[in-house]
Parts: sequence; C-alpha cells; structure tokens
Amino acid sequence: METTHANILTRPQTSRGIHACFLALLAALLIPVCALGAEASRRAVQAKHEVTSLTRTRWHVLGARPLGMFYYRDDAAGLESLEAHARAMTLLAPQCFRIDAEGFVHGQVPPAVLEIARRDKLPLMPLVVNPGFDRKIAHAMLRNPKAQQRVVMYLAYLAERDDYAGWQLDLEYIDPADQHLYTQFVRRVAARLHRDHRLVSVAVVPRFSDAYPDNRTAEFRTGEWGAPYDYRAIGRAVDFLTLMTYDHHGATSPPGPVAGYAWMKGALDYAVRRVPRSKILLGIPFYGREWVQTSKGTTSRTLAYKDVKPLVTNPGPRWDPRWRTTWFEVQQGNGKRTAWFDDSRSLREKLNLMRAYRLRGFAAWRLGVEDPGFWPMAERFEKEELAARKTHGSAKLAGSASCGATTGVTGKP
Repeated sequence: METTHANILTRPQTSRGIHACFLALLAALLIPVCALGAEASRRAVQAKHEVTSLTRTRWHVLGARPLGMFYYRDDAAGLESLEAHARAMTLLAPQCFRIDAEGFVHGQVPPAVLEIARRDKLPLMPLVVNPGFDRKIAHAMLRNPKAQQRVVMYLAYLAERDDYAGWQLDLEYIDPADQHLYTQFVRRVAARLHRDHRLVSVAVVPRFSDAYPDNRTAEFRTGEWGAPYDYRAIGRAVDFLTLMTYDHHGATSPPGPVAGYAWMKGALDYAVRRVPRSKILLGIPFYGREWVQTSKGTTSRTLAYKDVKPLVTNPGPRWDPRWRTTWFEVQQGNGKRTAWFDDSRSLREKLNLMRAYRLRGFAAWRLGVEDPGFWPMAERFEKEELAARKTHGSAKLAGSASCGATTGVTGKP
C-alpha cells in the first residue's frame, strides 16, 4: 500500500516533469526557427533595399539626357579631372579589369576613385578587357564555355561586392571568325547581370557595311577590328553600346583627324540602321595625335591637350571644315610636324552630331587629357538641351489643348 500510495503521489510530479521537458524542447526548437525567420526577414529587407537602390541607379543613368559616360585610366591627371568634375558626369567607366584565357577576372578600381564615386554618388561601370587587346586570349576564352561562365560569375560577384552599376565589355581585336561566340558571350553576361538589375554595355569598333572585307574606300571600310561585332544582336542584348568613333587616323596611317566629322557620320549611318538610337553613345576623343615626318620615316604619338600649346607656332592652329577638327602643321628643318586634336570647338561639333542623330549620349576617352574648355561648353550644351525639351514639351501640350478644343467644336479628330 505504501508503495502504491507513493506511486500515486509521484505521478503528478512525473507529469509536470514531462510537461516541463516538452516545453523546454519546444522552446529549443522554436527559438532557432524564430531566429532564422528574423534573419530571413533581415536579408529580404536588405535585398529589397539593394534592388531599390539599383533600380534608382538604373533610372538615373538611362534617364539622363544626354548620358555622359567618361572613361578613366589611373594616372594623376585623370584623378585630378575626376575630382574636379565628378558631379558633371552621369557614369564613370574606369579601365582597370582584365580577363585571362581561362576566364579569371583580374584587377580593381583604385580606392581613391571608389572614394570619389561614393562621395559624389557617381555610378561606376568598369571596363573589362582582353589585356593588350590580345586576340589569342579572347579566342581561348570564347572557345571555352567553362571560361565564359567563369567570367560571368566573376562579373556578377564583383559588381555585388563593390556595388557597381554594371559593366562595359571592351574586348577588341577579336578574330572575325569568333563573331558568333562573342555575341553568345555578351548575351550570357547580360542575362546574368540583368537578373541583379545591373546594366550591361559593350564598346564596339565602327563598321560601315555588313561585308568583311568590303570594297569601300579605305577611309570608310569595315576592317578586321570592326568585323567581330554583330550590331543587331548585341544591341538587342545590352542596355547601350559605345560606338568608338575615334582613331579614324592612327599611329600607322598618314596624318589626319582622330575623329573626323564625315567619318563619324558614316559610322553612325551604319549603326542607327541596326541599333536603336536610344542605345547608342557616341564615342568622342579627348586626345589628339602628332606625326613627325623625316627622311628616316614617320613617328607618331598621342597628345594630351596640355601638350599641344608648346608645339604651336605661327600661323597657329587651323580649322578643317570637312572634318570639323583643329590641326596645325610646322616645318622643322627637313622634316614636318603635324598634329590633329579636339578642342572645345570640335568637341561641340561632336555633341551637335549626337543631338542631330538623337542618340542616348556620348562616351569620352579619357579623363585627364581634355581641353579644360570642354566642361563649361558641355554645361552650356546641357542647359540648351534642357531648355529645348521644356519648349518642346510646352508646345506639345499647347498643341494637344488646341486639338482638344477643335474636336469639341467640330467633332473632327
């Protein structure tokens, strides 16, 4: 009986113990679940914030009229120009990443550039290149699907890590036989980065016809540098492209403009029939070029605007009405020195060309070598554009109101 009584007395205590254990176990299970839920909620809020931020950046970039993209290479003059004019830019494109044959991406945006961009809320779209425009590197990467995918993964990771607005692909001197592979690669990059709400652009060399090689004059001929780019297919995949309308004349050519007006028009006439105008940035050169011709041959070098003034002698620079570019020529003993360069006057002609073709904007190569007069000229140009849009919008509204009144009276559309 005592044993039975003892058992009876202890049953409620045993039940309470089991209940307590159950509650403890339930708490042990629920607390991590709640913690996971809180962490998931935090991550969802963070992801929503990132998407919202990227969407705002996208609207800011694509809504700019004109969209002004500025290329940057890391040197003291470029950094000084960036520091002074960051607020006048829509987009900064530092050339500081490169791929290798296996698809690994190397490089980084210099810390000083990142600091300026973040301070002035300047979106970054770094370039990724095949170093030295090495055809073999581009060919090996494009021929290897795993290497292509590796590039795509790197670009997505780096953009998220450092908060880039997107990337510009600047692979050049690609084998024309690899055109389809390059187009496929562009599509893969665009599809992946667009999932993250990032922008993708491509730099393309000018073409003047679909044929390669073609029978046009040497000055307006599609060469092997332009042949790898399928404008239509690339234009459908990306947010915009830079038409690199510079090096019309280069180190191995006779003296002439870096970007002659008529030559640029020829390149644009081809491009706008294949790519929406709203997806084209007109490439403009901030640099010039000098040729020195002697009995031993011709040498050539690029010029920053600050290098031009010491070279100029009487009668001074001249204006070429066909190419709408400034140039000069001086005799030096038995030799001759010729330079063509873009100052604020010729750059204004190029912005006028951009406006005449109703393009998205322009892309300037590169900061630190420009005529300082470009910046006040560009500011005036932008104000003119804004005033013209306001006038056009007011006229459109007035026309709509007028049409509405007429329709009300006559019943005619």
